[in-house]
Amino acid sequence: MGACAGVARRCVHFPPVLQGPLSGHPPGICQAHPHLLEIETVAIALQVEEVNVSSAVLKAAAHHYGAKCDAPNKAFMLCRWEEKDPRRCLDEGRRVNVCALDFFRLTIKSNCADSFTEYWSCLDKLAICRFRSCREEQLAFDNCVLDKLGWVRPELGELSKITKVKTERPLPENPFNFSERPKPNPAPQTKLKVPKEGLGYFFFP
Repeated sequence: MGACAGVARRCVHFPPVLQGPLSGHPPGICQAHPHLLEIETVAIALQVEEVNVSSAVLKAAAHHYGAKCDAPNKAFMLCRWEEKDPRRCLDEGRRVNVCALDFFRLTIKSNCADSFTEYWSCLDKLAICRFRSCREEQLAFDNCVLDKLGWVRPELGELSKITKVKTERPLPENPFNFSERPKPNPAPQTKLKVPKEGLGYFFFP
């Protein structure tokens, strides 16, 4: 399958990994529809393994996950806020995905699978997933990661503190999305005179 670059107008060949209406473009279609290249390129870049877990699992692991994946998460959010375009933050998003997969698979599942399963199952049985109803399971999980991994549960508000993110991405020209400064009014071509009937603050018909 071939496609033409939208900016440089250079033809490149993509592997036949896409299925559906975008998988069979006739030659030269990029000249008429240059946006198809961008769609296919983003679709190929998004082919990563997803974190297939439920909301109860995410909430049970939120504190320890937030502490261990704090840097890639905040780098991704900073990129989204500055660039205002998710396509420019695919690399940062991929690092978030890799960190989450390593956290659940290589760390939690290999060391504290039983206590973590009991913890998130307790939260899953509740309608609103309240932590206070599962303190015993939470204590068992926190003790497990403390003994085997040396992790300490973050204190309340610790993950909400303002932190500086170190990134090699250049600063955008307009990160605050300010509008352009209006041009000054042109100078009057003739000398302005005071109206004969005053400035017109009051008008009576």
